[in-house]
Amino acid sequence: MEHIESEYENKAEYLFMDSDTAVFRKGERKKWYAVVMTISKRKLGINSDDMVEVLNVKLNPDEIALLTDRVSYFPAYHMNKKHWCTIPLDGTLETDEICFRINESYSLVKG
Repeated sequence: MEHIESEYENKAEYLFMDSDTAVFRKGERKKWYAVVMTISKRKLGINSDDMVEVLNVKLNPDEIALLTDRVSYFPAYHMNKKHWCTIPLDGTLETDEICFRINESYSLVKG
């Protein structure tokens, strides 16, 4: 979230009452390019009720097909699975790669 706020001067928006889900939107049209939320690992298809913070980002559909490994990249939770993927923020991926994916998502969204 610090990367987004410093790179794009964009603040998290909390659109849902009683939720810690943070949405980042681009431009006047307010198109979403990143969503940070805490969900049960079970929602990712992992046999665990442990909670994990995740990041949803928009990526090229061909890239999503190549990246989705159900370890560091998952089919998008609560978003279009063709255009979005979910990344657990549990140390599986390096911060640089996560920032790269945020930048990619930002560039794909037409704001």
